[in-house]
Amino acid sequence: MTTSNEISGDARLSGLVVQARDIHGDLHHHAAPQPLPTPHQLPPVAPHFVDRAAEINALDAARRDGSSLVVITGLVGVGKTALATRWLSSATDAARPELYAELSGRAGPARPEDVLRPWLRAFGIDRPPAGLQELSALWRSVTAARPVTILLDNVVEADQVPPLLPAGSSSTTVVTSRGSLWELAVDGAAHLPLRPLAPSSSITLLARFIGEERIAAEPEAAARLATRCAHLPLPLALAGARLKSRPEHALAAAAAALAHPRSEDPVRMAISAGLTETYNSLGQMAQYVYRSIALLPVAAVDPDMVSAVCRLERADAERLLGVLADEQLLTPDTSVAGLAPRYRLASAVHEHALTLAERHDDPAERRRQVGRLYTWVLAIATQAQRMLTPAQATLRSQLPAQADAPPVFHDEAGAMAWLEAQESNLLGVLEAAVTNDADDVAWMLVDAFWPLFLRRHPYPLWIQTHEDGLAAARRTGNAAAVRQMLLSGAIGLSSAGRLEEALTWYGEARQAAQAEGDVRDEGQALLGIGACHHESGRPEQAEPYLTQAVALWKSCGYRRGVALATILLGEISLSRGAQSEALDQFTAAHSVLAGIDDSYDAARALALRGHARVLLGDLDVGVTDLEKALTVFAAASSTRWQARALEMLGRAHRARGRDSAARDCFRQAADLVEVIRPDEAERLRRLEEER
Repeated sequence: MTTSNEISGDARLSGLVVQARDIHGDLHHHAAPQPLPTPHQLPPVAPHFVDRAAEINALDAARRDGSSLVVITGLVGVGKTALATRWLSSATDAARPELYAELSGRAGPARPEDVLRPWLRAFGIDRPPAGLQELSALWRSVTAARPVTILLDNVVEADQVPPLLPAGSSSTTVVTSRGSLWELAVDGAAHLPLRPLAPSSSITLLARFIGEERIAAEPEAAARLATRCAHLPLPLALAGARLKSRPEHALAAAAAALAHPRSEDPVRMAISAGLTETYNSLGQMAQYVYRSIALLPVAAVDPDMVSAVCRLERADAERLLGVLADEQLLTPDTSVAGLAPRYRLASAVHEHALTLAERHDDPAERRRQVGRLYTWVLAIATQAQRMLTPAQATLRSQLPAQADAPPVFHDEAGAMAWLEAQESNLLGVLEAAVTNDADDVAWMLVDAFWPLFLRRHPYPLWIQTHEDGLAAARRTGNAAAVRQMLLSGAIGLSSAGRLEEALTWYGEARQAAQAEGDVRDEGQALLGIGACHHESGRPEQAEPYLTQAVALWKSCGYRRGVALATILLGEISLSRGAQSEALDQFTAAHSVLAGIDDSYDAARALALRGHARVLLGDLDVGVTDLEKALTVFAAASSTRWQARALEMLGRAHRARGRDSAARDCFRQAADLVEVIRPDEAERLRRLEEER
């Protein structure tokens, strides 16, 4: 059968119409291409998004500063993607193309070329090239004159990002990752570490699911639940959704259900799954350090501590801590400035690491690690004490054999800074020593921290540690250590205003010293008893004890003790108006203490001598003494004596008619003692207001 391509007459076809006289050859029809929609691939904004105002402000500021690439880092479940989508949805033009890619696949990190091909197809390029170099070059060409918004989610490695960056500064790219991806700073990235929610924001997020009424009915349980969720948005949202479906379920029960580390609860699993994934990506030594840190009863760790506990070179410890911080497993601790980098474990991370340590590490080795911690702390604290208050370090000429460590500071300021940095760790370290039956280490630890107690006056810590240290010393049967704990603990009690308790401790120390025939300790007890009577407004009762202490110390040639008692006798002379007698006493004490290189106590005598001179009308010389003493107290970080010297200096300025300078001194003194002695701060502020 023969066919021909001919249409004649008035043929009409609905739809496609071809009108021709003659058609020779084949007839082809090509439909007009349909325009592709503008890609809008970003995930939806989280419906229960809360807070993050500061972070959104930081992202806005980065954009104003010209950053077209932002890296948001943080733990799994902290809300990185939610923050990114929230910010991008409001920060960019809705008509602009939006592209999204998940860079962490089950088979490993996604390859950039596997991301670029669908992106290019979304822009109408049906046959993208095969190689990464050609794909990336084409991508830059496509975006050179067309700004785009991009979210690269869960980036695993920094190398995944550069091939995916668009050309032109008008585009915006946000990267989320568990790791720090610090290498992307080379590409101009601004970095935003994302922390868990504030406790109040965590409660707000729970309330979005279960309502304010249930929160108000169980506020303490709500706070516990938020803590159990580590203040992370993902587990909080899961916990809230479950509670919403169970209106009869108590918040207290929900919080209790999350208290068991090995629970298979979905909320707990949401917390641990990401941490386990991060842990599994670490090298063997980084995993070991991570587990080891969780065993330590401290608030923060540093490279020197980790080096001692894990038996690593310090450089290796510092590097491994950096690795853990880059993976968001450690949080930088900035509470103490000027020291080596310090890091904290968030509560959820600590629990995860501790579970792994209990699973993987031998119990005996875990015990040894804690032992290495408290012996190291003792070694370094002893170095600090010998540098700052050498006269106090008399009972520990022989430390435990393992308590040897290279110094971590080289001057008095560094020694004091180290003690202050360990203040929050001391109770935990002390408890660990007691638990491990290391009672000798326990009382030595308390004794070694004497400079911190003397100069910073943390009264609750001072008293608690001495109660524990006294009990440990008694268990060892070390009579000298018992007396040391009684005497230095009594000073803390009296400084805190607990004078009757202090008298009891001093009395027991005196009896123990007499029984042992220890004249120096008996004199110290007498000095303390006299000081308590003086502080209680009973100078007539104080003086005989001080005189007896002087006699005892003179008999054994303890010049420093005689000088210390003389300072207090001088203060009693001042209280009864005998300024000239007091001046002679302070001058004598200062001469002795300066001669034996006890600069701190010499400064005490100098300040009081300056005060006596002011009272006698020798204002200029008195002010000079006070200012010299104040310099020593400030260098020593002595809170109480800085405040005392400032008050005396303020009174001197007021006597000279310099009211403004006087008020400044009283205000500074009040600020110093605000926390440790609020009643004294109030008195100083009243003094400041006087005219």
